[in-house]
Amino acid sequence: MKTILVTGATSGIGYELAKELSHKGHQVVATGRNPEKLAQLEQEANCHTIAADLTDPNQTVELFQKTLDKLGRLDVLINNAGMNSRKCAIEEFTLEEFDQQYAVNLRAPALLCREALKVMKPAKSGQIINVVSTVAKRSNETMSVYTAMKQGFAGFSAILMKEAQPHGIKVTSLFPGGADTNFREADRPEYMHPASVASTISLLLELPSDVVMHEMTFRPPVEIE
Repeated sequence: MKTILVTGATSGIGYELAKELSHKGHQVVATGRNPEKLAQLEQEANCHTIAADLTDPNQTVELFQKTLDKLGRLDVLINNAGMNSRKCAIEEFTLEEFDQQYAVNLRAPALLCREALKVMKPAKSGQIINVVSTVAKRSNETMSVYTAMKQGFAGFSAILMKEAQPHGIKVTSLFPGGADTNFREADRPEYMHPASVASTISLLLELPSDVVMHEMTFRPPVEIE
């Protein structure tokens, strides 16, 4: 049984992941901004929930401390939260959109990783799973800000791995392809179901102790790049 913090848990992949891990017997703290959705998840998954707005760095750091207060320790951090306000040409993005995407897609997970190292290093164990996106491996028009933040997150996560692994901490950068979640405006049934993505992520907790998955890219069958 592991103690786990999952961000972005009020919908999509995070919601399914919190349920999957809880049903496997882990102690989970799930977080998001929607109190109603968190209450629903708490009933379905029998997990702990904490409402937090990751655009606020103070709330982000407080979230980590509240998680420790609830669980007593933290074995696994899963940075799943992410957002893309809209697709637009570079000359059209606003400063507000840029700052919001920076806050959620890069700053918040970086802060949580920083706090996690403070407790995992003395314990000489732990696992951090950073859900990036295959967008970080591509250069799609109209996705400039989102891509920049995810590529930055991928770079941060790669360095985190090098700094953490000598202390017994496993770090994985995940690059999932298209998932049929409310992240998208239209339904995409040909994409991966959120529960399928959650099951794939949960398998990382079951790898042999002498195996570290540094990076993993996975996509729906309709995607070939």
